[in-house]
Amino acid sequence: MTLRIQDLYTFFVVARAGAMQQAANELRVTPGAISQRIASIEDRYGKRLFSRSRKGVELTKAGQDLWSDIDASFSKIEKANNAHFGRNSEQQIRISATPTFAYSCLVPRLGEFTDKYPKLNITIETDKRLVDLRSEPIDLAIRHGLGDYVGYQSEWLSSPELIVVGSPSLLQRGRPINDAIDCLGYRLLRDTTAICSDWQLWCEARGIDERKALYGPSFEDDYLIVKAAVEGQGLALLSDVYVSEQLKTKQLVKACDAAWPTHFAYYAVALPVTFERPAVKIFVQWLKAIAAEDISSIR
Repeated sequence: MTLRIQDLYTFFVVARAGAMQQAANELRVTPGAISQRIASIEDRYGKRLFSRSRKGVELTKAGQDLWSDIDASFSKIEKANNAHFGRNSEQQIRISATPTFAYSCLVPRLGEFTDKYPKLNITIETDKRLVDLRSEPIDLAIRHGLGDYVGYQSEWLSSPELIVVGSPSLLQRGRPINDAIDCLGYRLLRDTTAICSDWQLWCEARGIDERKALYGPSFEDDYLIVKAAVEGQGLALLSDVYVSEQLKTKQLVKACDAAWPTHFAYYAVALPVTFERPAVKIFVQWLKAIAAEDISSIR
């Protein structure tokens, strides 16, 4: 039988707390996730571990036997963790973001946050999928969408624009761009996750025949498109927040003034209880502040 340490530790925390909600707060998951883990243990071992009461939960005989066997071990592990790492879990924030957002927006400014709040410990993980904040050890996800995520709370951060950018050297040796249609005189870099769609919509919005476009290489990640644009391989249609640093350093410049406001925005997404944590409140406020600064610096 496979050993499920996470489920056993959940049992340990619930037994110590005597309440599902308190255990959920400590483990930073939903009470539903706690119930599922306990049910998983009970199903696997064929024994009831808790009985429910008005005061919370109480250990059954089988639960007391299991508790007596694992209490000392998990207590020792927690003590070792606190001794070696010495961090309060309330001071830790684990964040999930897309690779491009992390590289372009978070990492360049993160030093400012750690200087200002040295006691808060930030961990950033990159993932394109929408992580399950109920069961995975992630506190906060930063996502691009409409902000409507069932079961979660979302905080608006910024609304990016799609802009056409290119390297100064490419634009200097190419034909002048006086209007949007002149962009079709250059190779257009595209995203493999939505082949041509952004450029197609951009052209349609300006009454341009997109079939005349000459497309260059395709890339799976926006960061690779940024890199290709910096190297002068073609024009890119990207969110302005993704290229703010390159615009500041003049590695890229706006090829034309035909910006395209998107209908989507960046949101900080978490469980409602997570947003109540003081450390998370501080971080989200900081995110909103730097998002506003980044937008104002490039528009």
